[in-house]
Amino acid sequence: MTGVKAVGGSSASKVDPAEAQRLAEAARQKAEAARLAAEAKRKAATEARDTLAKARSSADAARRQKATAEKAAANARKAAQKPGQTPEEAKKSKEALAAAEKKLKEANEASRTAAQNLQKAEEQAALAARSAEQAMHKANALALEECKPAPYSQKDIDKVKPTKNELESAFEGTNRKAELEKVLGLTPPPQQEVIQTSGAGGAPGAPLGTVDAKYSDTKDAFTGPFGQTSAGTGFQERQGAPLGDAAHSPLPGGTALPSTPEGSDTPPVTPKP
Repeated sequence: MTGVKAVGGSSASKVDPAEAQRLAEAARQKAEAARLAAEAKRKAATEARDTLAKARSSADAARRQKATAEKAAANARKAAQKPGQTPEEAKKSKEALAAAEKKLKEANEASRTAAQNLQKAEEQAALAARSAEQAMHKANALALEECKPAPYSQKDIDKVKPTKNELESAFEGTNRKAELEKVLGLTPPPQQEVIQTSGAGGAPGAPLGTVDAKYSDTKDAFTGPFGQTSAGTGFQERQGAPLGDAAHSPLPGGTALPSTPEGSDTPPVTPKP
């Protein structure tokens, strides 16, 4: 009977110093590339916020010019309708009205374009900030894998990441909600609760936060006396009109707004359309 001789030996594999050095260098380069990418995205986020500030300023200026043009057109229309004008005066007032309406049309278009640019800038600012935040976290993780100090502190990251207002603004008026939800990693903010008015006979009326499309103007929000918000310069003007004017202003459909009795705290009831 033949015996079997066991062959002993070490099962531990030896580490090749050259291979270890190569892997370490690759990890270092990867971490450095991540840091450089994070720096580039942090710079892009800063530039996007600067662009947003300029777009917001331009949109505000465009809205002011639109309001001025609306007032000028209204005055010109009133002057053109003034009775007792001579033919020459009527011709001049008609020409002035045409010029004012042309400027109003241009102001409306400029305001619309500025609002669209503002929306794009708000979206880009939120996306760039989120991208920079993620890149900085990645750079920190790769640095820690090398047992090196993280290049970014939490304070650095908090300074770059999108704010609550930036995230909410990015979703307002956009047609890319699905894309933003995916990239930003959150769902759109819930719609603000509106207060329901009372219609005739106790029937439900229209929500105070609802405005007809013809009165809407992108990025032009108004806060009502009870905290409700609504978009539209037209809504602002109707809400801010003096009671004496509002009491005699016809509602859609030709129904006059009932006046409030003197000494009464009860607001007038809006007739049901």
